[in-house]
Amino acid sequence: CRFIDDIFGIWLGDRSGPRWDEFKRDISSFGRLTWTFVEPSSSVDFLDLTVTINQGQIVTKTFQKALNLYQYISPQSNHPPKMINGIIYSLLRTYMRQNTREADYQDMALKLFRRHATRGWSRVLLKDIILKADKKIRLQLKNPPLPPSEASSASSSEDASKELLFLHMEYGQKDIPRKAVREIYDSTCREVFEKLGIKRFVTAYSRSKNIKDLVTRAKLHQAPDREASKFYLGELP
Repeated sequence: CRFIDDIFGIWLGDRSGPRWDEFKRDISSFGRLTWTFVEPSSSVDFLDLTVTINQGQIVTKTFQKALNLYQYISPQSNHPPKMINGIIYSLLRTYMRQNTREADYQDMALKLFRRHATRGWSRVLLKDIILKADKKIRLQLKNPPLPPSEASSASSSEDASKELLFLHMEYGQKDIPRKAVREIYDSTCREVFEKLGIKRFVTAYSRSKNIKDLVTRAKLHQAPDREASKFYLGELP
């Protein structure tokens, strides 16, 4: 069988008493694991959330461990310049979804600003990126896109992929800039590719390998036909 980690449970019985003591004894007598119990309460830290039941309302808040070093990408790192925009946007969107209260979301946005500033990013640049990302997220919440039908989305995505031309490059700070690549394409190849049905040309960067890729590479060995995802082959009851 497969081991399941990170389980969230709700105790419906009394917070103390024989049923709770019996439950702890049953858990402790199962398997070889040693369990440490915390008495039931109306709030719990689970993964990256603090979940609280407050007067019948479920309230969530972002939870971060005290030992978290927040080693975000520094401005000196060999990453495409616009990558910081995507990082800020994705983290802010996560915080917006995680925090029930507006004040908690704003607190996380401020911490995100200060931690990136500590890494060396310009405070002026960070402020501009965060404000634009926040505005975009709020607009998306007010006007969520309508889900396309499966048939139309499949056909439209297939047609769109045929109209795109991607040039994949490994990013380097001293390499030819994206704007120059575009100018070369426009002056030499654009007319030819448009005749072939190409409507958009996209320069896609990939991250170059760093020290982490070289010193922390690890691959889990799995015997053929015995992968974890295929371990249980019987029928479920």
